[in-house]
This record gives sequence, structure tokens and C-alpha cells, in this order.
Amino acid sequence: MIESIFRARIFRDYRFLLIILTIVVLAMKIAIIPYPWPKLSPEECITPPLKTECALIFDEAHYIPAARKLLRGQAVNNEHPPLSKALMVLGILIFGDNPYGWRIFITITGAISIYFLGRIGYEISKNEKLALISAALFAFDVSSFNLTSIAMLDAPAMMFCLISTLFFLKKRWMSSGIAMGLALLSKMSSLFVLIALIVYKLFHDVYLSEDFFNGLRSWLKATERVAIPAFIVMMIGLGVYDYIYGAYPTPFEHLDYMLSYHSSLTFKEGDVVYMPLSWTNPIEQFPRMPYYAITIEVDGKKYQPIAYYGMQTPLWWMTWLVAVFAAYFSYLDLREGRYPSMEFFILIWFAANYLIYFPFAHILHRWVYPFYFYMTIPVIALGLPRVLLGERISEIVLYLILAFQIAWFIVWFPVKPQWLIDFLLTLGISTV
Repeated sequence: MIESIFRARIFRDYRFLLIILTIVVLAMKIAIIPYPWPKLSPEECITPPLKTECALIFDEAHYIPAARKLLRGQAVNNEHPPLSKALMVLGILIFGDNPYGWRIFITITGAISIYFLGRIGYEISKNEKLALISAALFAFDVSSFNLTSIAMLDAPAMMFCLISTLFFLKKRWMSSGIAMGLALLSKMSSLFVLIALIVYKLFHDVYLSEDFFNGLRSWLKATERVAIPAFIVMMIGLGVYDYIYGAYPTPFEHLDYMLSYHSSLTFKEGDVVYMPLSWTNPIEQFPRMPYYAITIEVDGKKYQPIAYYGMQTPLWWMTWLVAVFAAYFSYLDLREGRYPSMEFFILIWFAANYLIYFPFAHILHRWVYPFYFYMTIPVIALGLPRVLLGERISEIVLYLILAFQIAWFIVWFPVKPQWLIDFLLTLGISTV
């Protein structure tokens, strides 16, 4: 009797459901790892220009050759921190220099992020339904799925950022800082998440404290306990890399090089740049970007058995709706004397990880790319249920959006089995 009750509780626990969702997505990711498979040897796929037969998807053309050179003891791709590439190297050592080796650990970190987003959703809202719907919206975002199924820097950075955020919300400052240090060692743009968390804490402490200076002191203590461990972990990681590979005399010089390099990446008049508004504007979208696509024509019908795309999804179209309502709900709460914790969390993260690219692109003329929006998707996934949960009609709308998101995921799934291709063609749906 006790055992049956215990099992029933487990099956109803939102964390158990998050684990199931994570495992399902991970299984899908692992199933498509060998597609495409290289037809050329690793030695033929190190020096540019790389051929299609190398089977490298999108920016794997940078990171896989870099991982191979790292295995040979060469310090390369120093403009990016080393942890994500170290995971690729580890995969190659365990599973061989093939797609399983390149992608397995990146794939795992991408799937784990789904679980931690759901945990963050519950931690900040105490609503299990919101946590599960947020995780599902994120899990079935096909652009996020594609980006985290290939050997790039973004998936480990996202996972460590979300782990850091969960610890931050639980006030486990040291743990949050260590996780953030690992995120920074994966991709430097994780700094924007750290800034968002620090600003969120500042608003929280100053607003809720009866004395401004007491609130400021509380904020400073928490900031020190997060930022200092994050900086130490990042610098230790860079130092270890520099020592092993002889890249730079000190990690400070390595960090200076990374910052200088990225500051120099500016576009000129006439260059094709997809500005940040095109990432979220459903009317004037950036064009669908083929990371890797194979087109086949049979009996006059074209289809793509393998097609990794970067594109907007139904969730991306909800971006400005979420932002506007988060601002409106914040206004209502502040007017009633309540602190809008979740709304401020969404708005600050949104500003630090998406709005920041507007001045970068329009004023500083820095190169920006639509896949940068990946780091903003979690708060859109959190914000949409926050906006629509609570009333029957709006909840029906939310479930319809989730269904649309899943349908979009199925239609644009990057590696389609023949039965799915036949089904889509029967429905008259083309993904070419």
C-alpha cells in the first residue's frame, strides 16, 4: 500500500515528468547523431576549405577542426574559451573521431537544459503546470533543438547558465558562481546572463529592503559571492588551458585577446546582417538559414531527409507579447505594492540577452546572428505560460500554441524517417 502511494506520487511529481521529457528529447538527439556521416577521413577535414563530404554542420566547420588540432597539442580557436571544445575532445577520445564523438556531450548538455529550465520555472513561480509547459515549449523549439544537436559552444553554456540561475534563485551563491564560471568557460556571452542575475538581485534587494543602504549591502554580499567564484573558475580554466598548450603567458592576456577579438568584429555598409528585430518579427523574418540540407527529388516531388535549419518558431513569435505583458503585470504589481519577481526576472533577462544586441548592431555595428537568440528563448518559454495561465480561454490558447510548437517541430525535424516524409508529402507539406 505504502509502495503504491509512493509510486503514484513519483509519477505525479513535476520533476519526474521533467526527467521523462528530458530523456525523450535526448533519445531523439542521440538517434540523429550519425546523420550526416562523413565520407572523408579526419585528416582531409582539418584545413579549409572543407568539403560537404566532411559532414560538418554549420559552425562545426570551425570547432571540429579546432578539436582535432587540440588533440595534436596545437592551441587554436583561442578567441573562444575552451570548455565546450574540451567536451568535443573528450567525446572524440571516448567514441572516436566521428559524429558520435563530436556531438555526444554537446547533445547531452542540450537535453539537460530542458530539465533545469523546468526547475527554474517552478522555483520562481511555485507552479508545476507553468514549469512543465515552459520546459515543453523549450524542448520542442526546433531551432534550439538543432543548435544543441551539433558540436557548437552554445549548449554547454546554456546548461551551466541555467544551473547557475537555479542555484541563484535558491540563494546558493557559491554554487551559482561556480556554475557561472563553467558557463563563461563554455562561451563568453554567458556574461550577459550573469549581468541579468546581478541586476535582478539589485532590484529585488533594494525594493524589498526598508532601508536603501541595507538593501544595497545585501546585494553587494550576494554579488561578491557569485561573481568572485565565477571569475576565479573562469581564470583557472583559462590558465590550465594556456599552461597545457602554451597559448598565453597568463590567463589575463588570454582574456584580453578574446575581448579585443570580439570587439573588432564589425560589419561594413553593404554586408548582409540580420538585425535583432528580424529574429522575433513574424512579418519580416530573417530568411530560413540552412545549416546543412540535402534535397532529393523523386517523381517530381522534392523533400529533404536531412535538413538542419535556423529559423523562427511559434515561440519566437510570442516574444514581444511576453515582454509587453511582463511590463504590464509589473506595473500592476508595483501599483499594488507588490514586488513583481517573475516579471522582473523575465524583463531583465530579456534586456540583457536580447535587447543588448540592438545597440551592438545598430550603433557599434557588431556582427550579430539569429542563433544568438537561443539564450533568450528560456524566458520566452517561461513568460508565455505566465501570461496565459489562469483563465480557461487563455489556457486553451496556450495549449494551442504548444500544439503548434510541437507540430512545427515535427515538420522541421532535422532528420526525417521515410514514413514521416511520406506523411508530410501526403498532406502536401513541403520543407524544401
